[in-house]
Amino acid sequence: MASGSVFSGTLQTITSTKLEELSKQRTAFNKQHAALLSAAKAEQDPLRRLNLVVDGTKLCLGVKTTAHRDEGDRPGRVITGGTRNGRLETDLKNLDRFLDQTRFDPSVSTDVLEDWENKLLRYVSIQATKYEYADLYGKLVSEWLTSEKMEGIATADGDVKMGESFEELPGAKRLEARTEWEKSVFEPAVVDLSALKAYLERLFVTDKKKVASALQNLRKKVEEFEANLTSNSQFNTHTLRWVVKSLQISDLLSNEKREVLGDFLSNDVILAEIADVLNMRMGALDRWSWGNHILLEQRRQINGQFQIHMHEDILQAIFLHYIGIKWSVFFKAAFLALRSTSKAWRSNRPDVPKPDRMRRGYFLGDQGQSVRGNLDNKRSRIQRKHYFINQLLDHVEQQVQHNEGEEEADFADFVQERPRKRAMQTARKSAPMVQTSVSAMLASAPRRTARQAQPEEECEEEDEDMGYALFDGVDCRVGQSESDDDDDDDEPDKNPMEAKQGLLHILATEIILNIRLNGEIACFRTIFESWNPLLPHNTTLTVLEFFGVSEKWRNFFKTFLEAPLKFADDNQSTEPRLRRRGTPGSHALSDVFGEVVLFCMDFSLNQNTKGALLHRLYDDVWFWNKDYETCATAWASVREFAEVTGTQIDNVKSGSIRVGRDGEMEIDDRLPQGDIRWGFLYLNPSNGRFDIDRKMVDSHVAELRKQLQGKSNSVIDWIQAWNSYAATFFSANFGKAANCFGREHIDTMLATHRHIQESVFDGGNVVQHLKQMIKDRFDVSDLPDGFLYFPVELGGLDLKSPFVGLLQIRDSVKVNPYDLLDEHKENEKDDYTEAKRRFDKGDLEHMRWNTEKPDFRPEDADIFFSIAEFTRYREALASMGKADLRNVYLELLKRPEEEPVDLSAQVTQALQELRQSNLRGIHANWYSMDAYWKWIAQMYGPDMITRFGGFNIVDPGWLPIGMVSQFRQRRTKWQG
Repeated sequence: MASGSVFSGTLQTITSTKLEELSKQRTAFNKQHAALLSAAKAEQDPLRRLNLVVDGTKLCLGVKTTAHRDEGDRPGRVITGGTRNGRLETDLKNLDRFLDQTRFDPSVSTDVLEDWENKLLRYVSIQATKYEYADLYGKLVSEWLTSEKMEGIATADGDVKMGESFEELPGAKRLEARTEWEKSVFEPAVVDLSALKAYLERLFVTDKKKVASALQNLRKKVEEFEANLTSNSQFNTHTLRWVVKSLQISDLLSNEKREVLGDFLSNDVILAEIADVLNMRMGALDRWSWGNHILLEQRRQINGQFQIHMHEDILQAIFLHYIGIKWSVFFKAAFLALRSTSKAWRSNRPDVPKPDRMRRGYFLGDQGQSVRGNLDNKRSRIQRKHYFINQLLDHVEQQVQHNEGEEEADFADFVQERPRKRAMQTARKSAPMVQTSVSAMLASAPRRTARQAQPEEECEEEDEDMGYALFDGVDCRVGQSESDDDDDDDEPDKNPMEAKQGLLHILATEIILNIRLNGEIACFRTIFESWNPLLPHNTTLTVLEFFGVSEKWRNFFKTFLEAPLKFADDNQSTEPRLRRRGTPGSHALSDVFGEVVLFCMDFSLNQNTKGALLHRLYDDVWFWNKDYETCATAWASVREFAEVTGTQIDNVKSGSIRVGRDGEMEIDDRLPQGDIRWGFLYLNPSNGRFDIDRKMVDSHVAELRKQLQGKSNSVIDWIQAWNSYAATFFSANFGKAANCFGREHIDTMLATHRHIQESVFDGGNVVQHLKQMIKDRFDVSDLPDGFLYFPVELGGLDLKSPFVGLLQIRDSVKVNPYDLLDEHKENEKDDYTEAKRRFDKGDLEHMRWNTEKPDFRPEDADIFFSIAEFTRYREALASMGKADLRNVYLELLKRPEEEPVDLSAQVTQALQELRQSNLRGIHANWYSMDAYWKWIAQMYGPDMITRFGGFNIVDPGWLPIGMVSQFRQRRTKWQG
C-alpha cells in the first residue's frame, strides 16, 4: 500500500535515474557539439564545411536520413531516430537532396550554403540550450526533494509546508486558538430544551395546518429513508468509487491518505474487500464507535485562522463520508420539496391586490397581468439554487471543489468604528432592543401593507418565460415552473468561493436597482461564532428528533459527535477526552447537522418576513430588503434563533447598511452595528459600493513576505506559495469582476496587485526576484520570462500572473453600472407612451378577453392611468416592452467575458508541433485553451520559440514532469 513517504521515495528514485541518464546524454552531446564546431571552424571550403555540419548535426541529434521508396514507388528520404521537431526533420531531408544539386550545379552560391550551415548550427545550439535548461530544471527538482527530506517539509501526514522562517516555537496566536477551542468543545452547552421545543412547535405546528402537514410528510420521508439506508448491502465497488473521489478533494484527510485512496481506485480487489468490511459495519450500526481515541492536529489556514483536523482511520473516513453524503442528499431533496411543492413556504413575490389587477387589465390588456418572466421569480430561483441549504448535496456524486488559496480573508482584526448615521428607536417603532426580548420584537413587528401582504397559502409562483440567461458562469434555463425545473437545480459540482462571489454580485446589483427604482435599501450580514466547534449537541439531536430521525440513528449521531479526542503533540500519558460540543470540521455529517438546524432559522425568517429572501452560505447570513422594517424583522428572527438554539452570533463580524439616493441613511439599534465586510472588501455606506481595504491588504503583504522568506524554501515551494497567496488568495478576496461592480473595481484591483508586488519586493517585481534567486542558487542568468510562466508539462515553473485575467476582461465590463438603470427608466417612459397610444386608439378590446375580468370598467375609464401606477409592480409582473427589468438584473450580474489575444503565425506553428498527450494549459488546440494561457503563449511564445525552437523547454521524457505536477497538487501547510 502506498504512503506519502513511499511516493516521495519513488519520485526521488525516478528523478535521480532520469537526471543521471540526462547527465550522460548531455556530456556526450557536448563532446559532439564541440567537435562539430571545431571541425567546421577548421574547414575553409564552404561545400565541404556544409557537409561536415550536416553529418555533425545528425550525430549530435542522434538521427540519420536514408533513401526509400513509398507505396507508389516514388523516391524520397526518411528520418530514423526521431527528433520531435518537424521543421528540423524536413530541413534535413531536403538538405540531403539539395546537396546532390551542389555536386552537379556550379550556380549554387556560397550564400545559400552558408545560410543552410547557420540554420543547422542553430538547431544544434537550441538543443544545447534545452540540455542546459533540463539540467537547471533537474537541479530545481532535486533542491525541492532534498529540502523535503533534510528540512522536514513533508510532515508525518504528508502535507507540504513552508519553512520555519519566523517561528521556531508555536506562536501565541496558535496557542490562544487551541486554548479557546479546548475550553469550548469539552464542556456541554447550556440549552433550554423546553424553549427550543416550544420554538419548533410554534414554528411548524401551532395554528399552521399546511405547515404541520408538510412537517408530517417530511417525517414520513425520513422514516422511509432510514429503512433503505440501514440495509447491509450499501457498499459495492461503484459506491466506493464516488465516495473515494469525493474524499480525495475534501479537506478531511491528509495528503498521504489521499494518495492511498488513489491506490484504492485502481484496484477492484481492494474495493471489494473494503465493501465487505463496511457492509458489516453498517449492519452493526448500533455498536459503532470511534475506537480508543482520535488524534487531532492544528493547522494554520492561509487567511491566518487555525483549524482543528482529526486524523481518523481511512476506512472510518470512507464509512462516515458515505453516511454523511446519503443524509445530505436526502435532506436537500426533502427541504426543497417542502419549499417547492407544499403551501408552507411563502413566496417572495408580493400579492397584487385584485383592484390593481383589474385596472391593469383594463388599461393594458392581458399583458398587464402577466407574471411570465418577472424579476421576483428570477430572484427566488437564483436564491433557491445557490443560497438555500447550499451546503447539502444535490446528488451523491456531486463534488465540492476547494482550490488552494480560495479562502475568505479574516477581517476580525480590522473592524473599526466608522462614523455612521445611527438613530435611536422611536416609541412608535418599539422599545430599544436591549430592553426588549427578541420574541416580543417579532410579535410587535409592523406588518406589511395590503399591497405587500402575501397570502399564507401561496407558494412560489411559476416562471414560465422562454429564454436563456447566464448567472455566475452557470446556465440558468428558464421556461419551466418553480416546481418542475428540478433538473436545472442539479449542479455538476459546487465551489464555495464561486457562490460567495456570486452573492456579492447579487447584493451589489440589488443596491443599484433599489437605489434607482425604490429610493433605498437596507442590508445586514452576520456570521455565527465558531458554528461547527460550538454547535450544541442537544440542539442538533433535538432538531433531528423533531424532524423524525429515529432513536437508532440519533444514538449513532451522538456517538459520532462525542468523539474521544487527543492532540497529536500531547504526551502519551495524556488521556483522551470526549467531545461535548460542536461537530468535527470537514465531515459531510457535520454539514448535515448544521444545515438541518439552520433550516429552522430559514423557515422562521421566511414566515416572519412574509417570504422575503434570505441568502445564506452555511453559517454566513445575508439579508437585504427595500423595506427597512422587514430588514429589522429578519434580524430579530436571526437573534431569536440563536437564543433558543444556544448558538452565538459573532458581533464583530456582523454589520448593516442603509443607503438611499442621497447616500447613507439612518439606522437604529434594531440592526447590528458595524460595517458589512467580506474578504478585503467593505461595503461603503456612503455610496453602497464595495471598496478594498488597503490597510488590511498591507497586513497580508507583510504576512506574505514572511511566508516567502522561509530559510528552507526551494524555488518550486516558493512559487507554489506565491501562486496560492498572491495570485489566488488576494485575487479571490478582492471580489470577481462583474458589471454591477463597474470598471473602476477592475482598475482598483490592478493597482492593488501592483502595490502588493512593489511592497513585497521593495519596489521590484516577482519576475526579477525569481530570476535573481535562481541566479544566486544555480548560477544561471538570462532566463526568459516564459520559463517562469510556462506550465510544468512544457518544462516551465508555472508562475501565475494575477494581472492577465483582469486585463482580458477590463474592456468588457460596464464602465458605470447605473447607466443600465437609467436606460431602463427611459425605456419605461417609452413603454408607457406606447401603452397610452394603444389605449387612446382603442386597440385594447381584443387584449382584454383573457384578463381576469374582461368586462371590468373603472370609474376613470376614459383617462389612462399614471406612470406611477404603470410601473408599480415592475418587479412582480412581466415587462410589456423594451423595459425588461429582469434582463437588466441579469446584465448587472453578468461577469465580463475574457477577450483572448489574437494568434500569430509563428505561435500557430509552434503549437501544432506539441504532440504530448499530457499537456495542460498550453497545448496544440488554440481554440480549447483558456484565455489566460492564450495570453501567456502569445506574449512569451515568440521569445521561447527563438530560444528553444518551439514551446518545449525540456524535451518530453527527460524529467519526471508528470509526477512533479501531481506532487504539486498537495496543499501547502502555512506557518505561524
